[in-house]
Parts: sequence; C-alpha cells; structure tokens
Amino acid sequence: MNKLKKITQAAIVSLAVVWSVFVGEAAHAGVVTDEVGRKVNIAGTPLRIISLAPGITEILFALNLDDKIVGVTSFCDWPRDAAKKTSIGGFTNPSLEKIVSLKPDLILATADGNRPETVRQLEKIGMTVYVTNPMDTAGILQSILHIGDVTGRRQAARTLTAQLQRRLDVVTAQISNKKKPRVFFQIGMDPVITVGKRTLISDVIERAGGTNIAGKDTARYPRYSAEGVMAHAPDILLFAPMATDREFKKVKKYWEQFPNIPAVKNKQIYPMSTDLIGRASPRLIDAIEQTAKILHPEITLETTR
Repeated sequence: MNKLKKITQAAIVSLAVVWSVFVGEAAHAGVVTDEVGRKVNIAGTPLRIISLAPGITEILFALNLDDKIVGVTSFCDWPRDAAKKTSIGGFTNPSLEKIVSLKPDLILATADGNRPETVRQLEKIGMTVYVTNPMDTAGILQSILHIGDVTGRRQAARTLTAQLQRRLDVVTAQISNKKKPRVFFQIGMDPVITVGKRTLISDVIERAGGTNIAGKDTARYPRYSAEGVMAHAPDILLFAPMATDREFKKVKKYWEQFPNIPAVKNKQIYPMSTDLIGRASPRLIDAIEQTAKILHPEITLETTR
C-alpha cells in the first residue's frame, strides 16, 4: 500500500508540473484589452496567426511561433523564412479576401502603419484582431509580452524581454557619463525628412547616448532645410533611406556642400539600415547597439547574446 501511495503521489506531482507548464504557456482565454484600448476576445491558444506588420512578424519568429504563422505582408522579409509565408498584400492595403481565405484565429496589427479602417473591416466580418502600439523601446518590450500572452508563449516572451533588457542595460552603463553628440537623422533625400519626438528612431538615438536635434519637434517626421540643419550644427549625420533613396554617395555629396556643419567637416556621416532601426521588433536593440558604437566608438559592448 505504501508503495502504491508513493506511486500515486508521484503521478499527482508529475501531472501538477505538466499542468503548471500548460497553464503558464496557454493563451489568455477571454476578453483582453489591446494596446489601443479595444476589447478583444481571445478564444484559447491561436493555431493560425496572420501578421500585418514586419515588426510583428519578427516578434512571432523570435517567440518560435513561425509554425503558427499562416500569412504575412509583402514587406515581411526577416528572418528569411518570413518571405516564404503566404502574402496577404501590402502593409497599408492588405487583401481582406486573402486574409479570410487563410482562416486565421488571430490577426496581429499595429496602430503605426495599419489603417484603422482595415481593423474595423476585419472586425466587422468576425475576425479576431489584436492591435499593438509601441511608441518606443520600452513599448516594444511590452508588446512582446502582450503578444506572448495572447499567443500562448508567455514564458518565452518573458525570457526574450529579459535578454533584451540586459543588452539595453549594458549600453546604458557604457554611455551614462559621456557627452551626448548632436545627431541629425535623415530618412528622405528630396525633401530632407527627419524624425521628431515620439518616434522609435528618436528613442534609439537617445538610448544610444545622443541628442536628436529634432527630438522636440511635435511633428513625427518633419521636413528640414539645409539651413535648418546647419543652425543646429549636428556632430553626426545618420542616413536611413526610404524605398526610393538607395544612394548613400548622393547623400554625402549633398552635405559636402555645407562644410561648416561639424558632421561634414569631421566626416561623421554614416548609413543605417532602415529595416533595422525603423521596425518595432527585437532587432531594435541591435540598432541601439550599432548607433551607440557610432556615437561613442570607444565603448565596448559585451552583450549577453
């Protein structure tokens, strides 16, 4: 009897462990509030997920949910396997017909890029849509946690965000007592467009130990004249091209007309990857590290990757 009792107790403990793991990784079944304040009913752990933004796709892959992804946008190109997924169309104009045909039980969208009317249309036809809205690096970490919650990858999301936070802490410790160079970040050539406050890129510059010269501009993507840039005397010029601007040499040649700008005078003009620094994904931490090395080349970043 004692032996049987021990076996029974062991079985109960084993089942309890399995159950705790299952509960810990199960998606929140019921009504949740997404990042724009909408009430969304998540009916169990989703098995068929559609991503409406490149950054969201990268998060799903980072959480090892690639086998659950049934559709992505035509701009979802990283990691490479993302491009092999079924395309549901563009970032701002996805095909509703294609989305419906893929029979998703969860669609993940973003407020910064996906149109509100797209979300409303999907809602109207009975689709479950959760909208993210990360405005800065901290917001991305929160979005990862939220996506982990609604997809059944809660523990994986916690592990990932802890790793990313450690890397951020390394950067912060390295640049905390250093002088902040003035930075002009250019994302367009004609016209010259930069990044204002409440943008991911501006947050990257600040976290990397720099000062965005347009960081107090209320417009998120303001236009700047050459005279306006000269007036702020940036120490460093960073350029991440838009789709039609792929010639970095053209940008350097343009700014060489203004040798009084410190960044031009000291040859401090650098290219940046648009996808790396502009997407609300785990790779934004890579962008912060790379930017920190440009602004403070003397630092040593010992990451925990």
